[in-house]
Amino acid sequence: MDIWFGDNETAELCSRAAMLTARWGAAGGMAVGRRLLQIEAAPTVEALRALPGGLRRDATDDTWMINVGNVAVIRFALDDRTSDGAGTVRVLSVSDQPAGRTRR
Repeated sequence: MDIWFGDNETAELCSRAAMLTARWGAAGGMAVGRRLLQIEAAPTVEALRALPGGLRRDATDDTWMINVGNVAVIRFALDDRTSDGAGTVRVLSVSDQPAGRTRR
């Protein structure tokens, strides 16, 4: 799939290893970059479902989200010109993973 970005800020963050590292550290930045490459390499939505990170659809705005470990969440939209979404992914945001609550 081709990857496009929803805005210049997201494109700048995702397109530069130094920006990813500054935001999430060396290991986290590499993990986010690797997940973006995996998304780009996926030919269909079914291939995206096979990626680790729990691909899920947000019914409120018809976007998709996938986790990058405990580091970040990538939110994207699929090209709706094909039935399986193959073609283009528009990355809308990459945000910090919310801190998990610990059980007592």
